[in-house]
Amino acid sequence: MQPRLSYKDVEVNGRKFRVKKFPARVGSFMIVKLTAILAPMLASIKPSLSAKSVEDVNLENLDITGIMGHLSSISEKDFTYIQDQALRVCFELMPAGPARVMNEDGSFGIADIEEDTATIMALTVHALGFNLSSFFQGSGLHGLVAGLISSRQG
Repeated sequence: MQPRLSYKDVEVNGRKFRVKKFPARVGSFMIVKLTAILAPMLASIKPSLSAKSVEDVNLENLDITGIMGHLSSISEKDFTYIQDQALRVCFELMPAGPARVMNEDGSFGIADIEEDTATIMALTVHALGFNLSSFFQGSGLHGLVAGLISSRQG
């Protein structure tokens, strides 16, 4: 059994970041919240539930319109909550030490990120993947979730 990692370091757009674990209560709520959001989308990939990796997914069987419809139905309030919680566990690795990407008050804690949508979205995906992929371990979705997260690095 591997020891539980409390953080992972990633590089996004040439910048180095550390993604930490959610506090247990935040992680628990995120699982409940994201399961409610993702459950209808999983019906769109049901023919691919046996997939062990992203490469095993038959894209012709995916209902992309259905998936996008479910994603677009997330309220701004829910999306903001999810993204804020994800960004609060992200830190840019700086010479003086790790700097918070997002402060507790919702302001950004590092320079040149407020208008960098690509970096913000990549960090959100990394934080959710790192924190929630263990929830899917033991299911057919674990390899798929892990592959989707790792395919978005960079």
